Amino acid sequence: MRSLSIIKPGQIVQKRRGKSGSGYTNSSVRQSREHISYDYSYKRSGPNKDNSLRSTVLTLEWPPGVTPSNLSNFETEARRLRYQALGKACHNANIPSLLLGHHESDVKETLIMRLIEGYRGEGLRGMPLDSDIPDCQGIYGAYQSGGCGYTTTQNESAKALALKRKRADEMLPPPKEYREKGFEFGGVRIYRPLLKFRKDLLKQTLIQAKVPWVEDSTNQDPTVSIRNAIRFLNRENLLPRALGGSIDGNSGTIMMAANNVRRRYEERNDFADCLFQECDIVSFDSRSGSLEVRIPVFTASNSRFWSRPRDRWTFEREHIGARLVRRLLQLVTPHDHISLQSLETATKSMFFDFKDFLPGDRKNYPAISDFTAGSVHCKRLDSSNEGLRPKSDAPYELDPAYTWRLTRQPYQLNLPEPGCSIPPSRPLPQNLNAKKQTPIRYPEPPWQLWDGRYWIQIINSTSKTLRICPLTEDRFLRLKATVKTKDSNGSKRFAILRKALKAAAPGLSRFTLPAIIDENDDVLVLPTLGFEVEGLTIDWRIRYRRVTFPDNIKMEVVIALPEKELKLVKPPAITAHHQGK
Repeated sequence: MRSLSIIKPGQIVQKRRGKSGSGYTNSSVRQSREHISYDYSYKRSGPNKDNSLRSTVLTLEWPPGVTPSNLSNFETEARRLRYQALGKACHNANIPSLLLGHHESDVKETLIMRLIEGYRGEGLRGMPLDSDIPDCQGIYGAYQSGGCGYTTTQNESAKALALKRKRADEMLPPPKEYREKGFEFGGVRIYRPLLKFRKDLLKQTLIQAKVPWVEDSTNQDPTVSIRNAIRFLNRENLLPRALGGSIDGNSGTIMMAANNVRRRYEERNDFADCLFQECDIVSFDSRSGSLEVRIPVFTASNSRFWSRPRDRWTFEREHIGARLVRRLLQLVTPHDHISLQSLETATKSMFFDFKDFLPGDRKNYPAISDFTAGSVHCKRLDSSNEGLRPKSDAPYELDPAYTWRLTRQPYQLNLPEPGCSIPPSRPLPQNLNAKKQTPIRYPEPPWQLWDGRYWIQIINSTSKTLRICPLTEDRFLRLKATVKTKDSNGSKRFAILRKALKAAAPGLSRFTLPAIIDENDDVLVLPTLGFEVEGLTIDWRIRYRRVTFPDNIKMEVVIALPEKELKLVKPPAITAHHQGK
């Protein structure tokens, strides 16, 4: 691993290659709740004896008009802002990993909090050992992205830019085919290596090493948060005995229960992953984010992965099936998380064998063949009727009769449509003493996540603010009129567009495509189709969000997004409106 970071609860340690010292940089996050000061961050980030740890401090900025002390969910909001600050800092420094200092006592506190809040079942499994950084959806480079590029600033030197390129290339990439098909990869991962260590043992270890143990003073105030109240009860020995004694002592009953829940959770996930690897991806079209897939028929009698007693099958199969359905929906959904509890109908509809029907009897089973789950429209296709015939070499586990088509659910009229604003791009400063006009140079624009599915980058060299919105029927009709009347050879170009829409987004799914529109609500670009009206003065690039396919997928069934490179240097005539500014 190229670089590591450690925070507890807001501290970064970044490894850098240097000529002297250990090569680590320590950054701390400082947050405040008016008169409540988190000065421990400064103590932890202060100078060390051998000066081998360089320190910086990240300060959280609360939104204008927000008084933190008046927030009932202060801890939750502070946590969100803290992770966002850390995610941005990691991306800017090309750090792919954070090591969190959570220990066993933190896990126990979290479990007690979840019991108080009414969590049951798998909600009591504790903290994960590793995951994507939370609370950073939409932040490029932090949230499941950033492996395809690097950030630049207006005043960055060529040497600094070359170093960023090198570090971006050093990140562990996905298979080459993913990058060539236009998928994002990367992002910041968090790891918790100390979860199995008790707090008292960690303290003793630091004391022996003559390293001070520093705690946030606000942890002592039971009125700040539920977690602090639990810590107060623990210090006063007021926690119920059923929890297994002190939080800081031996593991106790609550950790045994959490370990059992986690073990069952991992077994179900492993089983669902095996089934996911057996799925046959018939096609995936990145241009609309649509999936056609054949799924395994899994029962206790024919599953190669089920080794538990058969009487557990009825209870477990819906849990496992829901996980498989979620894995498939995650290829299409705009959401970063889908609750398993919301997938009961989807699971029973996709897996007919839950009624132990034989494949030949399934057409008589009145299962739902058209439904929505996780903002994804799911439709069952009869292979013989739709031309999606079963492959002759398909393993016996695959459903021989049906293929499922998954597409983005059309947007609801009573809800606001997803949108992003793109203000005019500011060019880099020019040499005013030059004898002749020089090309206009732009810094690399930020990536924006649209509808949770597409990362889009735009150089807006117009003088007006543009927007990214879904293609609607009205916008499509105006685009048709514009292309046919104003574009050269407009009828032929529109015929090509209609053909592309029919192939990539048939029916209502075309109205889930992103469109770059102007202030008059007219469509300028359909980026996923590579279509743009003539005479544009904007430049754009698009990628599909990070996804994971089964290992056995044949990448030729994946239809890629159009490749397009940003033109950061433009002739003066294209951006003449900037000259007078």
